[in-house]
Amino acid sequence: MPEITSTSQIQNSAAAKAQTDLASNFDDFLTLLTTQLTNQDPLNPTDTTEFTNQLVNFSSVEQAIATNQNLEALVQLEQISQQNMMGATMINYLGKSIGTNLNVAALNNGDAAWNIDLGSSAAAVKYDVYNQNGDIVFSETQNSAAAGEQQYSWNGTTNSGTQAGDGAYYLVVTAETEGGSSIDVDYSFKGTATSIETINGEAVLKVGDVPIGLSYITSVTEPTTTDPSA
Repeated sequence: MPEITSTSQIQNSAAAKAQTDLASNFDDFLTLLTTQLTNQDPLNPTDTTEFTNQLVNFSSVEQAIATNQNLEALVQLEQISQQNMMGATMINYLGKSIGTNLNVAALNNGDAAWNIDLGSSAAAVKYDVYNQNGDIVFSETQNSAAAGEQQYSWNGTTNSGTQAGDGAYYLVVTAETEGGSSIDVDYSFKGTATSIETINGEAVLKVGDVPIGLSYITSVTEPTTTDPSA
């Protein structure tokens, strides 16, 4: 389930810090005022006009800080509301087949496959597989590739010869024509949403080990079932 931010976190804001600083400064001001009034010359009393003006200024600043606190609280409550609505939407997607145009696939027991679509026939193609840290773990080149939809498979063997662990991996395909012109490459991924998690403060659907943000979902359909009697 996505994490829900507590309203108590709203207190940790710039406005709250400003109010604390103002209270400290106001205490210092009152100390100075009391000291000066206590030690003033009875025959030549201190003009309190300046102190009165400063008291008015303190009051104005305090009201401005209170207004900022209220605005910050409203913004954060709106963010919490949006996150809750997003979580509720994602709950409806659990068990559904989720489609996305991300270049992602899950490596599971030495098997990962990406669906790609080349805009035209290629004379040179390079496949780079990245882990979730953005590091290239495997690279491969081919002398040619046909245009259209196709699948690229990877057995999890890295460039160093070790076996990569299960999880989400990203494929970047660089394709060129015989003349060296770049070819457009589209990606697609589909799988059944199994859970909801929060990653870096954002609620995402998990399709196996693959995280998919709500904004990246391109289709939601009922999963295809196979009749065992067929």
